[in-house]
Amino acid sequence: MLYAILAHQGDADPTLLGWIKDQLDHLLGLGPWAAVILLGLLTLAMPAAIVALYLVQQRRQRTGDRAPRP
Repeated sequence: MLYAILAHQGDADPTLLGWIKDQLDHLLGLGPWAAVILLGLLTLAMPAAIVALYLVQQRRQRTGDRAPRP
């Protein structure tokens, strides 16, 4: 199904995509579910990292405001 969607874009070469997929499967030795789980975790990790960095920055600003001034 992915190949059918990308084939309609005009830019993607289904033969090349198949070759890349086969090479990655051969190199990594992962099954299809492992790839889905890995991509899902990466997708969830990006916004989680942004939120974590925001919270760390907010905490630093709060502690910086409360620091005694010389």
